[in-house]
Amino acid sequence: MADRIKLDLDTRELLGKKVNRLRRAGILPATVYGKGVGPFAVQLNARMFSDIYRRAGRTGLIDLAIPGQAGVSAFIHSLQRHPVTRAITHVDFLAVDLKIEVTVDVPVHIVGESDLVRRGDALLNQVLTTLQVRALPTDIPSSIEVDVSVLDSLDKSIHVGDLALPTKGEITTPADELVVSLTQSRAAEEAEPTDEAAAAEPELVRETREGEGAGDEE
Repeated sequence: MADRIKLDLDTRELLGKKVNRLRRAGILPATVYGKGVGPFAVQLNARMFSDIYRRAGRTGLIDLAIPGQAGVSAFIHSLQRHPVTRAITHVDFLAVDLKIEVTVDVPVHIVGESDLVRRGDALLNQVLTTLQVRALPTDIPSSIEVDVSVLDSLDKSIHVGDLALPTKGEITTPADELVVSLTQSRAAEEAEPTDEAAAAEPELVRETREGEGAGDEE
């Protein structure tokens, strides 16, 4: 579970296209909403939010302080970005009830290394980058670790059903979905002799022996 973060928000008076004034001043417009909460138009320092987003991601619970409102616990729900610069231009915070389970997409974090990959004999193929998790907001993990060091042959793979949460809750992504697998590297394929090459080798040996015999007769 990600560490709880506290964030003070300011009430936002500017709405619509007028929020561009805020962005030019380094202020990020935001909205807080959820079941029985808001919506509240708020704002915060853009650089401060960048730091918070790096720490919390989409799974870190944030305690929001909104002027004139009771404390709100929320996740970063969605972001809007500038189409060219990719700078964050707006953020939505989703308020949650700490006593009610939520469903969140949790990042997959690859750990370890397969010996086959380390030797260059195989390539790691990651199919899923997130897994859907249902749990209380305080039990949502920051990530789910997948140890690929167990993949010691090309016929082995890791499916959702092979994984377990580091906290309470359950993974709701179907258990039979593939998470990671191995594929043979091109270098390893080229190093293996083909059937035609293997079959030709005895013939080359016979031809050499026949040539040696002819030389002896001379």
